[in-house]
Amino acid sequence: MVLSEWVVKLVALCLFVTLCPEATGYRILGINTSPSQSHVIVQDALMKELARRGHHITMVSPYKESEQIPNYRKITVPMDPWATDFTKTVFENSNSRWAVLKLMPEMLRLSSVPVNKTLRSQEFQNLMKEPAGYDLLITGIMSDAVFGVSHILNCPTIIVCPNAPMAVVNSLVGNPTPVSTIPNMMLGLTNPMSFGQRIANLAGFVFEEMFSAMWKYYQRKSYEELFPPGQYPAYDALRNNVSLVFLNHHFTKGSPRPYVPAMVEVGGLQIKDKPSPLPEDMRLWIEGAEHGVILFSLGTNLLSSSIPPEMLSAIVETFRSLKQRIIWKWNTQDMPNKPANVLLTEWLPQDDILAHPNVRLFITHGGLGGIAEALFHGVPLVGIPMFGDQPVNLAKVQEEGWAYVLQYTDLTREKLTKAVNEVLHDPRYRENVQRLSLLFRDRPQSAMDTAVYWTEYVIRHKGARHLRYPGADMNFFERHSLDVLGFLALLTAVIFKLISLSCRWCCRRRVTKLKKQ
Repeated sequence: MVLSEWVVKLVALCLFVTLCPEATGYRILGINTSPSQSHVIVQDALMKELARRGHHITMVSPYKESEQIPNYRKITVPMDPWATDFTKTVFENSNSRWAVLKLMPEMLRLSSVPVNKTLRSQEFQNLMKEPAGYDLLITGIMSDAVFGVSHILNCPTIIVCPNAPMAVVNSLVGNPTPVSTIPNMMLGLTNPMSFGQRIANLAGFVFEEMFSAMWKYYQRKSYEELFPPGQYPAYDALRNNVSLVFLNHHFTKGSPRPYVPAMVEVGGLQIKDKPSPLPEDMRLWIEGAEHGVILFSLGTNLLSSSIPPEMLSAIVETFRSLKQRIIWKWNTQDMPNKPANVLLTEWLPQDDILAHPNVRLFITHGGLGGIAEALFHGVPLVGIPMFGDQPVNLAKVQEEGWAYVLQYTDLTREKLTKAVNEVLHDPRYRENVQRLSLLFRDRPQSAMDTAVYWTEYVIRHKGARHLRYPGADMNFFERHSLDVLGFLALLTAVIFKLISLSCRWCCRRRVTKLKKQ
């Protein structure tokens, strides 16, 4: 009797494993060719967690991975060096918004180069020849050519957007962007906007639509080189086939905005619930700091070694005068005239460092990922915005009272020293960030649990087409009912014209009748 019960249980287990895909795990392919490593980190955090939860993950990116996780396979296709020239260009042009705008076409063109190299690489071609298919493709922004891969694999696509959505991301799923309430990320505006600011925001909206058109031009060109028309579906057809967009954004650290069901906020996706152990030298440096530690990083795109000499001198001399120890993300082996209280490191576990209670201040360029990590761990900021969404990110944080923002072109030793000391010694900065940290953390599910749930949801429902907003398949005029309003205006004009003609006809007839009498 006992033996027969075990047989029944074994048969039931085998049937469960066979009939339930989640029992053996889904097969998920991740591709992110962004030149910004911080963008890849956000997506890779999700891919690793999906592997930990039993799914079979293959992740393709330009960056090597040292962490070994069961069910997680990493394929690295290095990109051509670019960061030095990019950093130099940004520092040379950050004081001129017009100069930065003129760089946009070239930056957008270059953004399509890594995805071309990746999809043509032997490593990726070998991957595509493997007999086992995939249940889902997860990719980042600025790599639209990857949509052709989803067609070959016959699987749905999820996009991971590393920041608040731009027009080009909104257009993937038809997400509305009310120009009266959503500040343009390039203008640094915050709500509520005055009448004059709303005029400026309208101009920013027009520019963003032009930027979106240029973006899609280069991405379409790249897609058609890899997936020729006639042999594969049109670029727009596959672009409109995206099932879901994850946003590394949260309403507590940006303007609340409307979302369609296919857009899901997962702000802080890369933040760990439990920090990983720090490298031993870094742990000792932080825990041995009697007056605390300051973290300084310009992110993954800007190389600190390319900072102009005047600015570098201002930063170095400011740090030399402080009692705190500094951890500085620095991309070369040495720094001339380095202060004794500065630890240089080429790569750092930013989230894990900010989680340490001895970290008192984070000096940052204002990337959304770093701001989210600082907010989660309750660390105040000194912000030095450089380009992109960084000005508006830091403007919002400064308005909330937990950051002191300096303009790069105004940075001197005196101004940086004043900013650092004010944030360190004025308790309002830390009190504000710790109060807002509670809001940021207070959610029905963690960012990671939310992302995992919706990832599995899209697979379970074969792309979840029922989430798609009808407006995504309409053009601009249809979506905003401009065609209907135009028709009604024309109809109204015709009716008034007919009434006018009828009145004139009646008047002439009456006059004629009176004359006859």
